[in-house]
Amino acid sequence: MDLNRLEFTLTRKCNSQCIHCQADASPFRNEVMDTEDACNYLTEATAVSNLESFMVFGGEPMLYPERAVAIFRKAHLLGIPQISTITNGFWGRNKENAEKLATELKEAGLNKVNMSVDSFHLRYMPLEWPKNAAMALLKAGIENVKWNVSVIESIDAENQYDKETRELLKKLEPVGISANVVKIAPMGRAVKNLREFFHPTSLDGPCEGEPIPGEYSSTLTNPETICIEPSGSVDICTHLSIGNAKQTPLSKIINEYNWQQNPIIKTLVEKGPKGLLNFPETSGYKFQENQYLNKCHLCTEIRKTLDA
Repeated sequence: MDLNRLEFTLTRKCNSQCIHCQADASPFRNEVMDTEDACNYLTEATAVSNLESFMVFGGEPMLYPERAVAIFRKAHLLGIPQISTITNGFWGRNKENAEKLATELKEAGLNKVNMSVDSFHLRYMPLEWPKNAAMALLKAGIENVKWNVSVIESIDAENQYDKETRELLKKLEPVGISANVVKIAPMGRAVKNLREFFHPTSLDGPCEGEPIPGEYSSTLTNPETICIEPSGSVDICTHLSIGNAKQTPLSKIINEYNWQQNPIIKTLVEKGPKGLLNFPETSGYKFQENQYLNKCHLCTEIRKTLDA
């Protein structure tokens, strides 16, 4: 595996419960990564990989600011060039505290922040909070700060949610930072709450040749990015695990990855998610083609049976 990016889901807990959340995060979830485990994962990954990028997200990672700062500091000490996070900026509710945290993040080595601001997130907090958080980060000297904007169609679309998001961004123009616009994928709560906005695509064919969605494209045969969950699960796609870093050294998982030796991944590469229906474990699975929005949606649903 030629790994160049490492991601941590620090927690699935969030102060919000957005209807579009692909991570299914909420205030009612309590999973959180142990700081010592996180630092060990970083040490093991950098020992066998030339990491260019490291990101921490959630849930809302700043619900655990001390852990986040410690993890960023470790990544910085290990020489990872780009150290980033995604946050909804709730911690900007108090300007003084926001500036203090922003300074700690800067000193720990954080150098890129995507601040989630859109119609969905702003149902749970006033616009002033992420605005204050962003301005605190800029004041602390973190130059690469952007709005992280989730849209259903596009920032110019006329549906209710995208229209509201466009108006919010206009109000934030005086801050002077650009927006990173991300189209919502049919995962997590988005499947149930926003289904009417998705246009179904073919479920046929293998997954190889279709890059894994994300900021840095990857593939199943040669993953360039892995994400580690609080449980220790090492994922190369949404909930698609290739091992557990709490049970097996992460360096070993990275070095010994072979897609052909993993029955699920081999099937996805060669046949696609429909091929998983031939597994004995899915014999009782009720497949109804018109229920799935795309291959990713089908894949995650079938794998719930395989993981049970």
